[in-house]
Amino acid sequence: MITIAFTFSTNDFEYVALEGSKTDPILKSKGKISLPNNHNIPQTVAWFETQLELLLNEIQPDSISYRLTVMKVTNSYVSNVYYGQAILNLLCHKRNIQISHTSPSSITASKFNQPKGTNLSLYIEKLLGKQAAPWDKGIKDTGLIALMNL
Repeated sequence: MITIAFTFSTNDFEYVALEGSKTDPILKSKGKISLPNNHNIPQTVAWFETQLELLLNEIQPDSISYRLTVMKVTNSYVSNVYYGQAILNLLCHKRNIQISHTSPSSITASKFNQPKGTNLSLYIEKLLGKQAAPWDKGIKDTGLIALMNL
């Protein structure tokens, strides 16, 4: 099984694709893709469709999840985050790929059978090893979402 997790922000989106199991995951792909500058909303939505289709075609996932955050809702947040999530949902529907969302507060040590207080950034790095950039806290959190769905 291959799963991809996404985190959308106002400047970019990150993704991590894993296969294997929760106890022995294999990093298939990861990346951070910057949103285009000077695009209007329809152009941005079309860009999301193209970029997400390219990733889905390349990785061929069985399931997808994305980080769902409801805060600081601005016009830019709606068009750069929620519209990206909407296009992802539409593509999954058309391809019959299972999709879900994950709240940041639900990413807890207990989801990985780890003791309370476990540093999950270190935990995901221990499982997958140190990676080349991008490999910051944000993409590690995206990796944890993917791991939850294996």
